[in-house]
Amino acid sequence: MADQDQLQISGAEVPEDDDELDAELFSEGGDYKIVAPGIEHQSEAISIRYNTEYSIVQANELLRSKQTDLTLMETKLIRLAISQIMKGDDDFRTYRVSAIRLAKFLDLPRSNVYRAMQDMNMNLMKRVIMLRDKDNPTKKGETNYKILHWLSSVEYKDKVLTYRLSDELKPYLIGLNEMFTTYSYEDIIHLPTPYAIRLYELLASWVNTTVQSRKGKKKYKSPFQCIDQNGEEIPIAPNEIIFTVEYLKEFFDCNDKYKNNVGDFIRAVIESSIVAVNKHTMMRVKLRKYKTGRTITHIIFTFLDSFLDDPDSQEYIENLSKDYRDTVDDAAEQANDDEDLPE
Repeated sequence: MADQDQLQISGAEVPEDDDELDAELFSEGGDYKIVAPGIEHQSEAISIRYNTEYSIVQANELLRSKQTDLTLMETKLIRLAISQIMKGDDDFRTYRVSAIRLAKFLDLPRSNVYRAMQDMNMNLMKRVIMLRDKDNPTKKGETNYKILHWLSSVEYKDKVLTYRLSDELKPYLIGLNEMFTTYSYEDIIHLPTPYAIRLYELLASWVNTTVQSRKGKKKYKSPFQCIDQNGEEIPIAPNEIIFTVEYLKEFFDCNDKYKNNVGDFIRAVIESSIVAVNKHTMMRVKLRKYKTGRTITHIIFTFLDSFLDDPDSQEYIENLSKDYRDTVDDAAEQANDDEDLPE
């Protein structure tokens, strides 16, 4: 991505192809501070508090956006900051947290957090959010994107991390009155991969969106019309929503990784994430695949009762095959490999 290389580093070695980057980094030994250009933060940093009752509230547009290249640690760190936003806030705060407490908050090994801190937060300044602009397509009819950044500043000094969310995110995180989703940080803390967290957020943003059916009964509103490429109607139940495979590959930023292999994408990303969501959250969901001809073109998610004591949900969990469950462990191991850190 072009936007992933926009850092100008002062007082540190810079790769030759980074000489046109536009943020600043101040470094002394193992400490560093990165600030986006034109950003001033006079507010004193406050300590991050961890409370299982704190909610994460995000605009549905943000939840359904394409978010590039976040690792598991980075994904949780961002959600931790969002959970600190309280009702009535009209601005973001600057937060600080020690590496020891951060490891606990992120449910990750302390050694991983210590060693990853500098690279992780330098990378977070380069990660982008891509919001779809459906009303203004390109001349070729392709989707246009509005590109935002997660953080406006980050500092790591004396094993204490200080960081602040970008003001660009205010319309999607503060003062929301409609089209938003609320869930607890506790809901996602034990999810083992970024894909699982993103799937949970995507489904949560639709699970409470209902419309009246022709018969007057409520049903979930699907993000896509239930019509395949041949004009055939795709039958779905009231408790189901449908996505195209093309949309999901873009949402998970997997177009290049699984460009020509839909089966691998579904197994490695979707199915493994469903197992994790069912295992670690109160959401109960299963999927079925829809083919147009011989090609899987749509994924249909069926929502089961959310409570753990629901017999249908419990039976579904118990009947998952061992091989299917193992995909969660494989995905978690891959996520740790991506962090390039020892357990």
